Amino acid sequence: MAAQDKVHAHYQELVARFLEPLLTGGTVHGTRAIAPACLEHFSLARPMDSVVEGSILEALARQASELAPVELVELAEPGLMATLMAAHDLFWLTDPALDRAFARGSRETVRQWVFDLVDRIPVPRTRSEALGRHVVLERCLELQREDTVVKNWAYTYRFYGRPPPANVVAMPKLRFVRQEKTRRSLVELAREGTPDLELETPLLALLSRSPITQLLHHDLTPDLRFGQATLAVLSDAVLRAGIAQELVKRGTGAVAQPFGHALRVLSAEDPSPRHLFVAIALIADMQVLELLDARAGHRPRSEPAVGDEELFAAVLPALVRHHGPLEGLIALNQSDRRDLMERAAKAAHQAGEDAVQMALTLIERAVPV
Repeated sequence: MAAQDKVHAHYQELVARFLEPLLTGGTVHGTRAIAPACLEHFSLARPMDSVVEGSILEALARQASELAPVELVELAEPGLMATLMAAHDLFWLTDPALDRAFARGSRETVRQWVFDLVDRIPVPRTRSEALGRHVVLERCLELQREDTVVKNWAYTYRFYGRPPPANVVAMPKLRFVRQEKTRRSLVELAREGTPDLELETPLLALLSRSPITQLLHHDLTPDLRFGQATLAVLSDAVLRAGIAQELVKRGTGAVAQPFGHALRVLSAEDPSPRHLFVAIALIADMQVLELLDARAGHRPRSEPAVGDEELFAAVLPALVRHHGPLEGLIALNQSDRRDLMERAAKAAHQAGEDAVQMALTLIERAVPV
């Protein structure tokens, strides 16, 4: 088989056995590790099976639309394909079967492939591109490997991510066969790593190239920042609202510190007024949406000077006090506005006047997109 034919066969295996079940909820089967040199071919190829292709495109569009309306997510988009290839190789590296004589040496090479693929993921230019790579990476983060320990009267067998052979579990009563199954996510496996192979760093590098995923999984990022790609994505008001709604579902107790910190760091970097606006707008969107969820709300932890959580909480009362172009961020009916004013007064008391004044200073520097 010619080299080009082998690459194409590898692509068909990836989309049919890995991507399609990844998106539709089936059992995912990894392929061989995928070299960065395959990216150009993979970005131009199409599934040979039209049913598989239709299933993938339908799942991509449906799952992307859960955050923001989008008609089509292109499978052949290079950023999406590089994200898929890097995530696949990262999951491939978690396989303990690779820790053997003839496979051990390839692991560091494949780990470098992940970094190389991450470097080839461009900043998303459209809503469709940002949502497409998010859907793929989100599903990969949810992947779980099922490990099975089989014990009988004489032996103990361990099978990682593979079902036990029929002969091992045959005649369970006669041979006293017992099975113990455990499930572990890609995040758990990457954080644990493998012997002589650290995998959390490539995972974080991959997350950094999907702004939506990084925001929604801010707990995986030790030092959340509003980077250029993230701010570009948040400039889409509809997409920003969808991200805010998803974050509020998890409660602002989890988001106050990382997003307050990200806003503080951004403000110190002397950003453009429009970039500062979209960062403030995301926090404002979250705090306004809290009014619709009685479980939401968070008392900021008191810290010396103005803490990250206090700055986060101060955005709402600062916007209420502010009279200028940002006032349009708070567009509510009369009843909800009364509730918002009460929430703002409570937040101002909890955050402290210093925090409110700091938030006001940032708002005065911002200019709507």
